[in-house]
This record gives sequence, C-alpha cells and structure tokens, in this order.
Amino acid sequence: MNQEDISRFICRELPRHHLQSMLESIEAAFNQSDRHLKETYQHVPLAGPGPQSHHFMVQEALLALPGDESFEVINRATRPAGGHFALIRAGALQITTSVVTIDRAPPVRDAKFRRDLRMENARLQQQHPDLFQPFVPPFGPNEDALHALLLPHTAKWSESDHGSPLGCVIAVPYSDHRARFHLWAEVDQLWQYYDEEDDLPDIAYPTLRDRMRDAESEDQSEGGNE
Repeated sequence: MNQEDISRFICRELPRHHLQSMLESIEAAFNQSDRHLKETYQHVPLAGPGPQSHHFMVQEALLALPGDESFEVINRATRPAGGHFALIRAGALQITTSVVTIDRAPPVRDAKFRRDLRMENARLQQQHPDLFQPFVPPFGPNEDALHALLLPHTAKWSESDHGSPLGCVIAVPYSDHRARFHLWAEVDQLWQYYDEEDDLPDIAYPTLRDRMRDAESEDQSEGGNE
C-alpha cells in the first residue's frame, strides 16, 4: 500500500488548521502536565504519576478543541468503564491519541519499530478497545472511516524534561492491529501534502479501504506478518 496515498487522504479529510490546533494543544498539555508534576511531586519518582498525567492532560486538551461541520471531538468512555479518551472525527477519518514513552532517541527507528509497536498496541488496546475491532465503525453501521493513531512521544521518566513531545507520529494500523502498519511517519511529513492541497486526489474511503485490505492479504500470502 502506498503510504503517500494514505497521507494525502488524511490531509484531504483533516484540514491543515485543525491538525495545527491538535499539535498545539498536545504541546500545551505536555507543558502543563510537566509543570504540575514538578510542583506536586518532590519525592515520588515521576515514572509513577507522570505517564498517566501526560496521557489524561492530552485527552483533556483535545476534548476542549472547538468543532465545526468538518471536525468533531467526541468524549468516549473506555470499556470496561473507568477512563475517557478523545475520539476525533474529520470527514472519513477518525483519530485517537496516546502518549508513547521512549528512550531519548529519535521516535522512529526502522530496525525495531515493529517490536515497539507490538508492545504499544497491547497498551493502546486496553485504552481504546473500539479501535481494535477490524473495520467496525464506532459511529454506527452506515459509517466507515480510516482509523489513525496520533502518537506524541515523551522521554523516559528518569529524564527531567517532559515539557514538550520529542516528536509526534501518525500511524494507520493493519486491521489486526498487532504488528504491521500501513503508515508510520512523523507528523511533520504531512505538511508537504498540504502544500499539494489543490491537487490532492479525491479517493473515496471504501476505495482506500479495499486497497489496504488487498495489501494486507498480499502481505500475508508472502509471509509478511511477523
């Protein structure tokens, strides 16, 4: 599956200014959470409260974003109950966000990304079970949309600086959501496609979905799943 096609589809469905607002909200949430943690915990290691604080502060910031006819933020409860997360709907695109803790290194390392993602998806599935049902639209039987993950990265919690993300990845998982991704790229790479805004292809989501399914089937037939 051509990652450029998926990137262009995301840019067509999610207006540039909404993506910019999301990234700015995540940046502000990191800063606010970092200040709160440092003011509150003088003796408790931040490896305990830190990840949870960053995660929920990001969800809170995204849930505060204003919506319009092409952009909606929905407060979804986890199942089993006990938590909430922001589910963003923009045209035929749905996005959920989770903070990923990594070592102080570039967020994407091709040599080990599948191993890392398997571990991350195990955690994501607990928080966002709706997105781990293959091609089941969470907004009703007549609605179908591309599911994407927006993953801001933070340094390991033995480090002192967690005031801003190390980077932010946009990912589109395979339908089994275990090990493979149709798209895994730094969000900054999307800006080049927004510059093609007038020339973005008008691909209907069912067409894109069928191409992704074909890519998954071909990958499986070639023994691509790890």
